Amino acid sequence: MLNEELIKENHQICLELLDKFLEICEKYDVEYYLAFGSCLGTIRHHGFIPWDINIDVLMKAEEFQRLESVMQQEDLGEMQWCCPDGSSRMFPLLMKKGTWNHPTHPNLDFSIYFRASDCKIVRSTIRKVSYFCIKMYKLKNTNVRRSFPFNILKWIATLFSDSCYTKFIKGIESSNNRKLSNYYSVLLPSVWDNREEIKTEWFGKEPVYGNFEGRKVRILENYHEYLTMRYGDYMTPKVWVDKGGYKHVAK
Repeated sequence: MLNEELIKENHQICLELLDKFLEICEKYDVEYYLAFGSCLGTIRHHGFIPWDINIDVLMKAEEFQRLESVMQQEDLGEMQWCCPDGSSRMFPLLMKKGTWNHPTHPNLDFSIYFRASDCKIVRSTIRKVSYFCIKMYKLKNTNVRRSFPFNILKWIATLFSDSCYTKFIKGIESSNNRKLSNYYSVLLPSVWDNREEIKTEWFGKEPVYGNFEGRKVRILENYHEYLTMRYGDYMTPKVWVDKGGYKHVAK
């Protein structure tokens, strides 16, 4: 179980990362939202949920591509923009150099959203296909070997290059972003349910900000609907212990 000292160290590193990220977003006018547990923390704790160990950032696909370009040009100092060895990630993290071996892996974690069809069946199909593509990418790039079916899938995954997977995901993003609709979908492992759908109206027309550990951070205008969809009664902490760790439980 993570002790308070480790979590305190994690939070300090994450805030350094957040400061650098906010500096870059302001400099280049990059649009972002704190989401998931970090949005919940902003509203309920004005900062970290006590047991959270990273900061979750939500970005539109084209904004994330702009950020990638900026990160490759900027002098990040002690920070780095990368997919850590062994992580099998499709999208980079913002990290502090030399901290990936910290027990809590402090980082800014980026999730991508793109326009989705108004048709529920189409949205569901695209989520599942995207999910399958990301999982196959992870299988291809992990060194873990498990059961026979797992290893067969891993072998199939290796038949395609990394660029095949990334081009496929970017193709889904670009094709959907040309359409106007009432929904966005988020590329996450838990795309089997509709909790990774965000209604267009929840983003709002004007920027809305909250307080995260004394930092001014952008959040969804209709955060109440978003957090209720994800967590139910989000202002009442609901935690459970699983393998020595704490997690927020949706109502």
